[in-house]
Amino acid sequence: MADTLNDIRPFDPFDSARVQGELTDFLERRTGGPVEVGRLNRFTVGFSWVTYGFTARWGGETRELILRVGPPNGIFGPYRAKPEFVVLGALKEAGLPVPGVYWYDDSGAVFGAPFFICDRVAGEVPIPWTADGGPAFDEVMRKRLGHQFFDILGDLHNFDWRSTPVADLDPGVTARNATVRQIDHWVARMHEWSDQRIPMLEWAAEWFREHAPEAERISVIHGDFRIGNFLEVDGDIQAFLDWETVHLGDPLEDLGWTCLRAWRGKSQYMCHLLTREELVDRYVARTGLEVAPKRLAYFEAFGTFKLAVMHLGAFDCFNRRGFNDMRMAGMGAQIPRLLLQVERALEAAA
Repeated sequence: MADTLNDIRPFDPFDSARVQGELTDFLERRTGGPVEVGRLNRFTVGFSWVTYGFTARWGGETRELILRVGPPNGIFGPYRAKPEFVVLGALKEAGLPVPGVYWYDDSGAVFGAPFFICDRVAGEVPIPWTADGGPAFDEVMRKRLGHQFFDILGDLHNFDWRSTPVADLDPGVTARNATVRQIDHWVARMHEWSDQRIPMLEWAAEWFREHAPEAERISVIHGDFRIGNFLEVDGDIQAFLDWETVHLGDPLEDLGWTCLRAWRGKSQYMCHLLTREELVDRYVARTGLEVAPKRLAYFEAFGTFKLAVMHLGAFDCFNRRGFNDMRMAGMGAQIPRLLLQVERALEAAA
């Protein structure tokens, strides 16, 4: 561990020996005894945090764990581990399907970047794309996963965060300003990630501000709740992952995100799971919230805008920040297609 912030070495995801040594030192300080850390296995899936799986043995028990490190030049850099750590801890205690968490650090003193350590959850990740564009699941599995998926989303939005440490993450959010704050956040990111003016996105942001609805409720928002971000075993969802965009806001922001064309292609099933009508019925029954078609269309359009901005960030981290991942360049090539989707989504929401 670095003695001072000036001693911090930049994080190098390819130096596994260094990462393993620093991880071992950290765990031994935290557990107060010797720790045996197995070989690090870096996962190639995921577009944001650098993720390693490893085994660690201390106190006579072997644990399967995950180390997630936020690279300074990653798509959402600079990262903060605290929001994700705090939310996961509170949700786990409330019984929602998320990984258990152990430790986090945002100082950069251990690996040269923020990180947190959590349980490794067994399961497979269904992907949102199929080679031939056909169905991702048979009918039985589609409904089984779909019902769980939207029930869990409802449970997340029903979660009473005000009595937990989550309340300290954004004390200024209100039903009136929640959506505008998100618009401002993503517009700021757009300007940070692109020095070119993109009229479609600029115009869309103004339209979103002018028509921003007041939230019926302020909930914990996952921010990327979709197929591809959960683990399942034999049709049972084990855990939801990838909480780096978690925040407090309007629940329909998450619901609109599940409807994006990016997660379903030409399928009539949102996230390849339920039709729009099926998901609304399921969600309303779970939460008691009103889901007016135009409100849902607003947040589907906003989600499409947000996705386009994320793709700007992906290209920027490859082109300017030196993040060596060709998938980021590929995401940049998709920006024109996403701008067309933004236009069409706005037409549907207007």
